[in-house]
Amino acid sequence: MVSKFRKSVFGAILLNLFIPGLGHVYWKEYIFGIFIFLIMLLASILFFVSIFISMPFWGRVVLFALPFLFYLFTFFDLARIIKLKRKFLSFTKKSVITFFLVGLFFQILVPIAPLNFAIKNFPHLFIMPDNSMPPIYNKGDILQTSRLSYLLNIFFVKKPVLYSLPKRYDIVSFNDSSQRRQIGIVIGLPGEKIELIDGLLMVNGLPDYNLVSSNYNLRGNCPLTEVGEYSIIVATLKLGVINNVYQVSLANLNGQVKKVF
Repeated sequence: MVSKFRKSVFGAILLNLFIPGLGHVYWKEYIFGIFIFLIMLLASILFFVSIFISMPFWGRVVLFALPFLFYLFTFFDLARIIKLKRKFLSFTKKSVITFFLVGLFFQILVPIAPLNFAIKNFPHLFIMPDNSMPPIYNKGDILQTSRLSYLLNIFFVKKPVLYSLPKRYDIVSFNDSSQRRQIGIVIGLPGEKIELIDGLLMVNGLPDYNLVSSNYNLRGNCPLTEVGEYSIIVATLKLGVINNVYQVSLANLNGQVKKVF
């Protein structure tokens, strides 16, 4: 099996996916391989920096499209190099295994690697325990908490970074004051004054009729509540009726809840 990868295009492409430039280094194109790695490292740093600064949409497109196109080009260049050097270079079984292990460990252990990032931000799967939220979710439904809807786990920040606010009527997972995981529907956003009277949601003194178009029928009441600047109001339900209303700090938000199947 290993011998098939020694001079194969597929093996070199796989190395290049593990670590940008590793395929070129394997085929002894050391300078260009290191250059590829540095370019993609810079792109990764810019990605994390862009989370903390406001940037126009087209600015982001240009900023990340150019490194991506360059990275795409490196695969075609790698295939060209292999075609030219295949007859002149030889690789030992040990060198093949070493390169693949280096690439694999990089993906698993290095925080800027896509696989490591995906593992840290992987959705939380669970089964709906009751019928508190029909008709959207029913008992036995398999759901996921999609952290990436609002939050990112970044290696140099202790707490998850919030990059997007929930929308009204999103179904979210959050931790209450006892750090128990709860599921509820967002009815209030930061800085608002909200009140629910017989299923009609009042936002800053005006009725919000978007609840009808959200396909969800809230029953129950919520007293006039002022939402904190860094909080949201989430209503938990029991058999479709509001059971409790929580003022949830954005730091205690786990993510949006979506149905898997």
